[in-house]
Amino acid sequence: METPVLASSGILLVAAVLLSFLLLREKKKHKDEIAGYLSTIRQLSILNELSAYLHTTMERDVVFESIMDRVKDLLRAEKSAIIIIDKHERITDFYSSLGPAGMCKTEVKGVIKKVFKELTPLRTDDVGKEPDFGGFPEQHPTIKSLLIVPIMLRGKAIGVLLVADKKNDTGFSVEDEDLLLTLAFHSAFAIEKVNLHEGIVRMASTDGLTGLNNHRAFQERLEEEIERAKRFESRVVLLMIDIDHFKAFNDAYGHVRGDEALKRIACTLTDNIRTVDFAARYGGEEFAVILPEIPLEGAMVVAERIRQAVERQTLRLDGKEARITLSIGVASFPEHALNRKDLIERADKALYLAKRSGRNKVCAYKEEEAC
Repeated sequence: METPVLASSGILLVAAVLLSFLLLREKKKHKDEIAGYLSTIRQLSILNELSAYLHTTMERDVVFESIMDRVKDLLRAEKSAIIIIDKHERITDFYSSLGPAGMCKTEVKGVIKKVFKELTPLRTDDVGKEPDFGGFPEQHPTIKSLLIVPIMLRGKAIGVLLVADKKNDTGFSVEDEDLLLTLAFHSAFAIEKVNLHEGIVRMASTDGLTGLNNHRAFQERLEEEIERAKRFESRVVLLMIDIDHFKAFNDAYGHVRGDEALKRIACTLTDNIRTVDFAARYGGEEFAVILPEIPLEGAMVVAERIRQAVERQTLRLDGKEARITLSIGVASFPEHALNRKDLIERADKALYLAKRSGRNKVCAYKEEEAC
């Protein structure tokens, strides 16, 4: 028969084991609670940091890259991207943590289009199971887990925010989805602020009729290009362009038709110059084009191409055919001038030399004033 002492020892042992188990469970529970609190604090800290930072800058690249980096950090993802899409379902901005995506102006496709159109997040631990997976740049690295949410602004989708490949290969959770939606909400207003700022800057520097850069923007850009040319010992060539007999054209066809002619020439200029070049409406019927890092001979070729392109055009006005021509003066830094004011003056002299020589011509500046 078991003695009372042995029975008591057994009960005590069971109680001790049970108590240890309960203490370990409470300790683990307490530890999990602390971990949860720390995670929440970390999330709030990153969100607060992002919100504060987005209020200090309006530079598009800086804003987008900041959003993308914080998203990747907060969601503990290997990759992240922010994609802005216009009303025609074409990508206007694609910022990726992997570097330039090269997809601007391309049509949105695949899962990106699905989220954008349906306004519903997409979360998967295996993209191979998604029947319409796609929409990423060619040769994009392989991804497994993926989370995409729409970026909404005033009830409309303006793009998507995405993360891929959760660290430790755990897959994205419902909580991650909620967090990314919160980030998308903050991002939407930051993007709107950038767009509004750029619109104001564009209005301040753009000619309302032609859409070209205005006189003030031209002066600022020319100064910048000359300073850059000085630093790198390169060239800047300036074209001063004037419409021949524009007053007579306005008298014959009216100012509305004259405005149409100005718009046509503005389009011709932008169609015949490089993306690094800078076209502006200088004033009235006069235009200017800044050509950085180009020899004088190359600039003369550009000027002649513009002149011929305008000469070939036929304007049909009130049942009649009309043509317009240009006179173009060309001057180069540092061959002809060493500062902005003198460069404009020399290009202007070359322009009036072209006019005195019969118009519809291109002339480079020469001291002796001869073509």
